[in-house]
Amino acid sequence: MYQQNYYVPKESGTLTDTLVAFGAAKVLEEIVRRSINEASVIVHDVGHCYMLDAGVVIQESWIDALAPFEQIQFLTSSKVDLPVDLVGMAARNIDAEWDRFRQYQEQRKQLSDRKIVGEELEQALADLKPKPDWTIVTYLGDYRMQAQAIHNGVVEQWRRTSQDFFGLNLRTILAMFSSMAADHDALAAQWKKATKGTDFGDTVTASQLFNPSMGKGQNRPKSNGLAMGNEKNFWLLDYLKAVGLWEAAAPRNAQNADLRKTYVLAPRRIALNAHRTIFNRFRDRLWNNTSIKMDIMAALLYTDALLDYSTEGENLGIFNDGAVQDLVAGMNVVTYQLLSQNSYTMMNLAFIGLPKWMPQIQTLSDAQEFQAIVQEHMERIGGIDEEKSEGQTLLRCYRDFVSGNDLPRLFDFCTGYAGYLMGEIEHSRFYVKPFSEYNLRRLIEMTNPKLTPILQSQGFRNIAEAIRRSTVIPQYLGRKTSRFDIRYGLGSDLKRQSNYADDFIQALSDFMHSYNDETARVYERTKGTDPSARRKTITTEDIADIVRLIDEYDPKTICNLLVAFGYARDPKVKEVEETMLLTSASADETITQPV
Repeated sequence: MYQQNYYVPKESGTLTDTLVAFGAAKVLEEIVRRSINEASVIVHDVGHCYMLDAGVVIQESWIDALAPFEQIQFLTSSKVDLPVDLVGMAARNIDAEWDRFRQYQEQRKQLSDRKIVGEELEQALADLKPKPDWTIVTYLGDYRMQAQAIHNGVVEQWRRTSQDFFGLNLRTILAMFSSMAADHDALAAQWKKATKGTDFGDTVTASQLFNPSMGKGQNRPKSNGLAMGNEKNFWLLDYLKAVGLWEAAAPRNAQNADLRKTYVLAPRRIALNAHRTIFNRFRDRLWNNTSIKMDIMAALLYTDALLDYSTEGENLGIFNDGAVQDLVAGMNVVTYQLLSQNSYTMMNLAFIGLPKWMPQIQTLSDAQEFQAIVQEHMERIGGIDEEKSEGQTLLRCYRDFVSGNDLPRLFDFCTGYAGYLMGEIEHSRFYVKPFSEYNLRRLIEMTNPKLTPILQSQGFRNIAEAIRRSTVIPQYLGRKTSRFDIRYGLGSDLKRQSNYADDFIQALSDFMHSYNDETARVYERTKGTDPSARRKTITTEDIADIVRLIDEYDPKTICNLLVAFGYARDPKVKEVEETMLLTSASADETITQPV
């Protein structure tokens, strides 16, 4: 059991395995750090299990020499006190965490009212800002989760058994993960035998927080005498799950339903010390949101935090010339529904993948470019209203894309977003913005490089610009200002005709003909004296290019790309919408802190 690598089997295939892995990694880190003053433990997903690389070979003499240490804290409140004989034990008060959060919110509002913003605001609030893991405290302290007593039970047992059996606890943990063939039941029995004559129990009730795939039910193997009862686990395993919850979980509330969601990181290969820095930033930035949008933001915000970390100092080496998905696969998500006044019930287990379209990150400019794309997507997703049916449909499409690298779902999103964008601009909701042409192009090139020749075609680019000048640009100018008609529903009309090449070419030809005709008429009417009445016409070369591309690829692909880029914003074009975007009503958006 004294070795460098340890193995956590994926027994349940759920986030429970991940919690155990992070909990065991934290124990290994403490053993190494307290023995040789520094530690770098790596959590590595090798398929059938998580391999924990302690960085050095664990020595038996270290275990004998270690003084007892604590991993997580006891949770107190107005109704739960620290055991009188354990005074001095590390504890967090749930009520105090809430009070600090409310003071932080109130102070933030007062400073914002005084027009203090940005870095100055954050510095003024630094002393009041809650710790990144404060939502773990309030999550466990929510009586409807029925978890505080179970959590405190394993924390208290760790403390009490450490007085006489600390070495036994550590050796049992090391033995459980020394090989894939380790018999956990036999080791639990050995622990029970070694503590015989004490009041320590060897099992605890399996809490849904640590074991979402387990629950109360008919658990007898035979049909006679069936009884409803709770599942039991070896207490050290559930202790490690509790430690893992503090290390790698981000619980949040959904705003549009009686839902709680807990996001647990699914690592591929990441050092625990780097993970802790990145994950704390992620926790700090992930706020409560509507259900689908919160899933999307969890994936994008973690990616942003990871890229942000990589741009600092020598941290770019974290990628080792790999990609984001080589470090972290995504987030395990467990959803709890408030089915009764006093209890949340686990309703769903899911997985949200991180963006897989980023290639290897080798330079600082790579990381910065990818971060700019992610941040733009976060801003665009943030402007979609999930309470509207079309907004919910858009968010579902985008979630499928970002989680599964599903390019057709991105195209579905872009087509729907085109109509959504036009509608929101019509109602002066300028915080809903178009995607930038450059970032969209880079995203498509990274997701499917085979489409790059389409994007480089001058004919394609000119026709996409014609769509833009018939939709988004005159929409920003407004009916009274624009000299050109606003073609509502153009993207949807083209999409409907894209199943067959002949139908699509006919629909596109109708648009191009009317576009050129209108361009000539407006120019003639203004005698060419008004710059806003000038726009480039579509040429025969452009038409030949687009027909060739339709023949070479297929009408649906060309249509999807034309709509996506036609409703994007070309950074080279300085139109009045630039000013309108900067002075938009984004300040009216309401943002809710995590609770």
